[in-house]
Amino acid sequence: MVPLFNKIGKFWEFGGGRMVIAAFCAHSVGISIGITQGYSAIWLPQLNTSQEFNLTADQRSWLASLGAVTNPIGSIASGVLAEVWGRKHSIQISSVPFIAGWMLIGLSRDVPWLYVGRLITGIAAGMSTASFTYVGEIATPDTRGFLQTLSPIFASLGILLTYVLGYLTSWRTIAFISVVFAILTLISMQLLPDSPAHLIKSHAGPITRNCKAYKSYVYFNRNVATAEQEIRELTTRINSSEKVQQKSLRELYLSPETVKPFFILVVLFLLQELSGIYTILYYAVQFIEETHLKINDYLSSIFVGIIRFVMSIVCALLIQKIGRKTLCTFSSLGMTISVLVLGLYVKYYEINSTKTRILTLLPLVCIIFNVFFSMMGMLPIPWVLVGEMFPLRVRPIMAGVVICIAQTFIFVCVKMYTSMVDFLGFSGTIFSFFAASALAMMYSKYVLPETKGKTLDEIEAYFRDSRDSGRKISGVSNRGFSVSSENMSVVVR
Repeated sequence: MVPLFNKIGKFWEFGGGRMVIAAFCAHSVGISIGITQGYSAIWLPQLNTSQEFNLTADQRSWLASLGAVTNPIGSIASGVLAEVWGRKHSIQISSVPFIAGWMLIGLSRDVPWLYVGRLITGIAAGMSTASFTYVGEIATPDTRGFLQTLSPIFASLGILLTYVLGYLTSWRTIAFISVVFAILTLISMQLLPDSPAHLIKSHAGPITRNCKAYKSYVYFNRNVATAEQEIRELTTRINSSEKVQQKSLRELYLSPETVKPFFILVVLFLLQELSGIYTILYYAVQFIEETHLKINDYLSSIFVGIIRFVMSIVCALLIQKIGRKTLCTFSSLGMTISVLVLGLYVKYYEINSTKTRILTLLPLVCIIFNVFFSMMGMLPIPWVLVGEMFPLRVRPIMAGVVICIAQTFIFVCVKMYTSMVDFLGFSGTIFSFFAASALAMMYSKYVLPETKGKTLDEIEAYFRDSRDSGRKISGVSNRGFSVSSENMSVVVR
């Protein structure tokens, strides 16, 4: 036990502990995101059995999808806020619409106010994406992947919590409970400094020991000598980047290091949404009903939620050992096989509807394996890459734009689900998930670059130099901080 405590003490002494705590606080907003994503799965079945609202099928579809339709607005707002006021304050501000939206849902007595509450929580979910930028800038290359996967872990916890509470209590009570998590994020982030990269970028004049940027470095290093050494090393990078900083906004946003990751991420997110990951999430109870399982739909969704939560933790461990590219490829392969088997099973009994069903648990097994494999890569890793691939000078804005587009894809896929089932049938919808999963596997294998263990500067350099296309990102550096500035001097006093 003594060696273990010594290791923990050293981990805290040299800044690792504070880095982890900061990542926990920043990504704790993921619990609120998870509740928002999983809420419709328990909300709609409860509303269907209630005489209070008498919802139509179209109204139920809107209540499910409105949680995603305003995500893009929040993402864009988050990018602007993170650039102007900092990553920390952008995360804190996202708690305000969460609180307002959940209170409105909990107190609503008619459908229009349910719509408004759902729209507001959707904006909040989009605004919270600044957490990826914040954690990406405070983490080292060795810890960045693990710390970024805390977001899907917390989101999975929020989804599981929603499924369990949906089985035990009413949707109004869940809405009020959700307010507590938003308040916790707001308070915990107040205790932390903003990311060193943002503070240095926004700092005018020399960096001294009294400025916030220097104190932030020391906070996360817990070692003054190391912090001063890293700040001195910035001088070379800043001097070499002054020419780049003189580019116009048009040149910055149309440069290869911005455009290339933008298109890579947009296509990756498109394949992610078309593969049905979020459709199954938003319609978990109804999706399980469609498979005609002879067990309680809520308990089935809880079991799926447990698998998702456990696998999000497994992914956090795997991402420390295995590259993002490999995980996404293997994840997509597993998803492809699981939905293919499910689609063939459902199609067989659609054709032979009079036959007695055998292997009745097979659909649930396929859904579980789909969730199992999706959590190994295709669900969490695209969000991790958003915080890694863009240069610092455009990172908050471009991360907001990409996530805005991704959340638009989520809204469209969730809104179209019922129409797809009506038009293609349940089996046809599943086969569309199969096609998208197979394409995602090929895309991950042959297009997606590997970023594991690379600093943010190295990743930027990889996209900047077109001659490196197709080669693995190379180079070493001590930390993942990426800094660029214009006409700024660095002085340690």
